[in-house]
Amino acid sequence: MISNSLTQKVLVAGATGLVGGALLEILTKEITVQEIIVLGRTEPGLKSSKIKFVSTDFTNPDQIEGHFEGVHTVFCCIGTIIKTAGSQEAFRKVDFGIPETLARLAARHQVKSMIVISSIGADASSSNFYLRTKGEMENCVSSYKISKTAFLRPSLIKGPRKEFRWKELVSSVFLNLFSFLLIGKFKRYRAIDHDEIAMAMWRISNSANNTVVYESDEIQWIGG
Repeated sequence: MISNSLTQKVLVAGATGLVGGALLEILTKEITVQEIIVLGRTEPGLKSSKIKFVSTDFTNPDQIEGHFEGVHTVFCCIGTIIKTAGSQEAFRKVDFGIPETLARLAARHQVKSMIVISSIGADASSSNFYLRTKGEMENCVSSYKISKTAFLRPSLIKGPRKEFRWKELVSSVFLNLFSFLLIGKFKRYRAIDHDEIAMAMWRISNSANNTVVYESDEIQWIGG
């Protein structure tokens, strides 16, 4: 069931990333989307009269708070890896700190929904730092009073990345070759296309379904 809202003002964080870029393309083509606030350090390459880019320092929430006024949905596509971030502390500032800031401001300005990319295996009690951070992020964001909060937990994401990730390349080749073996409860471990995740984010934001967590196979089904 799709929302009856005639027009929406939406906000996107992480629009220059793999999924964020695909989501931005979808949003610019949607007639129900009137304005797109893009928060980030780098202006997206895609140009549209709907897009308003805001150069953002996420450590200074006061700088961006005004842009949440009247926003219907916040899409958080922020994500990095520890190697790129440089340390566990730097990684946490991005993958936990930024979604927490967005959720806090969204709740304060009565944003209707927040859709966040997390990770398969996210678990606040995990011994793995990456997965534990993602799980703690989900718990923290969920604690804010936002009418609809949804977390997407994709498996390995396929798509043309700007940065080369050797481990992901090897994993992608392996999963593509043996995906037919991943059935039943293991189906969620199949690699997933970035544009499927983006489309799922948009569709989930307009759905009356109140599911909080979407596993990778569910994302693929919704976004396919």
